[in-house]
Amino acid sequence: MTAKWDLSFIYQGYSDPQIDKDLEKAEQLADQLAKYRKKIVSGDLNSLELNKVFEQLEYIRNLTMRAGSYGFLLFAQETTNEDYKTLYGKMQQKITDISNKLIWAYLEISKMPDEVASGYLSNPELRNYHHYIEVSRLNKPYLLSESEEKILNMKNLVGANAWNNLYDEYTAAFQFEIEIEGEKKMLSPGEMYPLFRDPRPGVREEVFKKYYQKYAENSIPITHCFNNIWKDHGQNIELRNYPETMTIAHVRNQTEEVIVTTMMVVIRKNYDLVQDYYKAKAKLLGQGNKIKGSDLYAPIGKDIKYAWEEARNLVLEAYSEFDYEIGELAKGLFDRNLIDSEIRKTKMTGAFCSATTPSIDPVIHMSFNGTPDSVSTLAHELGHGIHDLFAGRKQTILNYHPPLVVAETASVFGEQILIKKLLKIMKDDEAKLKLIASQLEDAIVTISRQTMYVFWEKECHELGARRNLSAQEMGELWDKFVSEAYGDAVEFLPEQTWNWSTIPHFILTRFYCYAYSFGMLFVLGLYQKYLEQGKSFIPKYKEILSAGGSHFPVDLASSVGLDITNPEFWQAGFDYLKNLLKEFQELVNKQI
Repeated sequence: MTAKWDLSFIYQGYSDPQIDKDLEKAEQLADQLAKYRKKIVSGDLNSLELNKVFEQLEYIRNLTMRAGSYGFLLFAQETTNEDYKTLYGKMQQKITDISNKLIWAYLEISKMPDEVASGYLSNPELRNYHHYIEVSRLNKPYLLSESEEKILNMKNLVGANAWNNLYDEYTAAFQFEIEIEGEKKMLSPGEMYPLFRDPRPGVREEVFKKYYQKYAENSIPITHCFNNIWKDHGQNIELRNYPETMTIAHVRNQTEEVIVTTMMVVIRKNYDLVQDYYKAKAKLLGQGNKIKGSDLYAPIGKDIKYAWEEARNLVLEAYSEFDYEIGELAKGLFDRNLIDSEIRKTKMTGAFCSATTPSIDPVIHMSFNGTPDSVSTLAHELGHGIHDLFAGRKQTILNYHPPLVVAETASVFGEQILIKKLLKIMKDDEAKLKLIASQLEDAIVTISRQTMYVFWEKECHELGARRNLSAQEMGELWDKFVSEAYGDAVEFLPEQTWNWSTIPHFILTRFYCYAYSFGMLFVLGLYQKYLEQGKSFIPKYKEILSAGGSHFPVDLASSVGLDITNPEFWQAGFDYLKNLLKEFQELVNKQI
């Protein structure tokens, strides 16, 4: 038995008349704000008046995000439902129209002269919006005129957003014909994923081949989606005069290029962790020093399956043992039916936690299959929900959502809490070996592999901005970066060249993936602080969560004594992981 969310606390259904009422109200409020035109950028508003502008912008955003996220969540739970698709498309169009009415305000906040900005930033009565002003002004060098911004905003409906919607809807409907032990089955993507970790090597290989073959068979529409994303981003770089392909991500993440570059250089230098781990796993599986590509996720030791209630209790116990309040917040997400964990054929693939506004509970979307990895995903997404609930206590919507690089803080920290709990339960060497392998594989996927994704994505953007890339070219580039990361430790199947086409992050958000690497290494730093300081660290941790998007990442790190500008900070995470790897290698040698 799994869980299905109840979204009636947002709206009563896709035909709820309150949806239109909320959007009509938002549009009216957007029109009313026009009386403040040219007064923000000129500094003619006093603190009380500017506060009113911000509060009205927030009220509008609350209304539009409530409606927009509801449309998306219905679409995510059933991507082929025509009513849901219609509502989602309608929401995107309507919200774009409202956003266009407000572009002038965001431009004035971003483009105000330094002396005007300094006056507002020094005014204590505007304290709640100081960070928002600073973040908005990061975009100042790259903004266009109001009419041009409106055109770009409208273009997104038939540009990047449209290609993202097509990719999601198209791939979610895939059906995979596969034969397992003489029985032919038709499986959805959500039903295929658990089989990547099936204990039977032959099943894993067949699943890998069939999975990637399906994307290869659909190479024309998929390649078209990717090429249009490359082109769209290339146009934005040219129009906005971004100095570098990834600038948009650094601004979005409220961090500096030099910090991200430092992190990625350190990760690249530590690719030996990836290679040494898989060589050790190959030995354990009796494959010498080179593991088969379909065995990357092969389970170690006995196959473990968890019932939904068992997984729920395990994760809640882990959170409650860490901190009672955090455990109660996690429990509330179950009690209020905010989790959809069913596997359904037309359900959007992947897992996410959707946090709409501080006044609306976060909801979790995942497909629970009973594997240890699925239990870890549950802990991860609950962490996001806990983060959102803490941020919602102190932040208004303009400061609510943390940048992506620290948005993974509570989620990855939650996985560490779960691992600590499991270590108490699992006592024998085989169980410990399995758990350490899970930790290392999670780190490799979250840090090294995600950074490898970024190297591939960056090269595709730089080439694809100038010309169309064929599926073969993208596959060859993929193989190049995969080879650098995995070295001679893995013998990949030919079909795995198509792996790039299965990753929705490339379509969804430009250079999203380095946020995972940043987030996990950031959390490893926080977790080591927790191990050093014990319970006294927890209030500091809660303050980081409560900050939401109201502080720059470098300042959040500094608040607990971490310096993310220093390469040694990033290397410390790998030092911790390499100690785990050493323990894993010792256990492997005892087993063989």
